[in-house]
Parts: sequence; C-alpha cells; structure tokens
Amino acid sequence: MKNKRTKAWELERYLLGELPRQRMEEIAKLVQEDPELKKEIEQLKQSNQSVLEQYPAESMIPQIIRRYERGKEKQKEKIRAKAMPFSLRRLIYAAPVLVAALILLIVVFNNDRTVPMDTRIKGLENIDMTKTQIIIYRKKDDEAEILRDRDLAKAGDLLQIAYVPAGTTFGVIFSIDGNRVVTLHYPENTNSSAILKQEKTVLLGAAYELDDAPEFERFFFITAVSEINVQNILKEAKILADSLDAARKETLALPETYSQFTILLKKGEER
Repeated sequence: MKNKRTKAWELERYLLGELPRQRMEEIAKLVQEDPELKKEIEQLKQSNQSVLEQYPAESMIPQIIRRYERGKEKQKEKIRAKAMPFSLRRLIYAAPVLVAALILLIVVFNNDRTVPMDTRIKGLENIDMTKTQIIIYRKKDDEAEILRDRDLAKAGDLLQIAYVPAGTTFGVIFSIDGNRVVTLHYPENTNSSAILKQEKTVLLGAAYELDDAPEFERFFFITAVSEINVQNILKEAKILADSLDAARKETLALPETYSQFTILLKKGEER
C-alpha cells in the first residue's frame, strides 16, 4: 500500500536530516510503527547509494560547475523579466532531494559532453578523507581545483562546498566575509537539523559565488556528536564577525565537545 502520511520529497529530506526537528521526529516514529514505510526508506537508501557509487561526487564536480554556467544567464534573464530583487550569492539550489539526484540530473542532460567524464580535480589526491573537514572546489576554466587555507580568491569565483563527515554526526557550515556578513551554508536554514549524511564526501546542494566583500571570506565547519542548535552557532558567529581581526584568526567560543575546522580565502588579485 502506498504511504499517505509522508511525501516522497519528505522522505528524501528525512534521509538527509534536512527537515524541521519536529517533522524529523514524527517521521522517525512513523518508520518504527509502519513496516511498509520502513521498507520504503530502505529502498530509497539503496537507490541513492547506487547513484552515488555510479557517479561519485569527486568526479562530478566539473559537470556541476559547467551545468551552472549554462544556466546562469537564463536565471538572470528570468529575474530581469520578473523585475524581482534576487541575490546571486546563492546559486543552483537543488530541489528538496538528495544531491545524488542533482548529480544524476546533470548526467542525463549533459548530452553535449562539453566536460569529459574523466576531468581531473587538481589537489584531490592530497585530501585525507579520514579527517572531518570541508573541501572547497573552485571552477577554473573547464576544470575544478581545490582551495587551501589562505589561498587567493576574488569576486565572481564560483565555489562548490563539500564536507567529509568521517564519522561525525552533526555539523554546521557558515562563512564570514570582510563586510562582517555571516552566511549559512549548511543546513539549509536555522530550523533544519544539522545532522550530517554519512558518505565519504557530501556535496552541498548549492554552488556559491563570491561577492565583492573585501579582504577575506572564511569558512567554518562546526561539528559535534550531539544535535547542534544552528541559531546558537550563528549568534556566536555574529559575535566573532564584529571584529575582523578575530574573524580572520579566532574560532567560536564553544564548549570543548565541539570541533572547529576553518578555511580562510584571501580576497584580491594575485600580484
């Protein structure tokens, strides 16, 4: 019998831990009570895993970036036509499904083969996937490169963020820029659960374009073994952002049960 108490997109987001906490708890209870729903969840897990094994995130980054480039002008035209204000800082929002579905969509529609399937990602071989961290990819011509701490970046650079959970259960990703602006990257909003998907590498559902904020943009990955209150993390982030010097060098004032990983990108042109 078809499950009528949850929608397909809700189950996808449930697996990602991206629903509001109350709904996460409701579905978890339904799964325990309904064998058919539990079976449906298991089938979704197997399907998603199959897609990820066939199209691993690391090899699909260049396709995601190129797909963005082809769609950016259409997005701008649509915005102009509707005469609506819109921030291009947040780009290529995926539908409320797994990133695996986004990857599969790109593969299906990438019929022109403008980006070879075997395009390499510069620097990937030096990443230790056993350590909890974030990885920042930048579009460079028809390829992608991995940015390191204190690398140079500039306005207009297109970035794709991924995280490596390495067994860590919960995490929040945000950035602070030279205008003291705090931007939440994961989870999607302050009401969503910060649970991390337990894959080798997990791409966020949106690419990110650096704006013209001066001096730097620093990315933070806050992790813990228990549920994280996203709003509290952002409050601490805003306190840190009040001082540009602290935002460059310090970490959040959090209990020792939290871990913090950061990457600082220096803004400007290479001299």
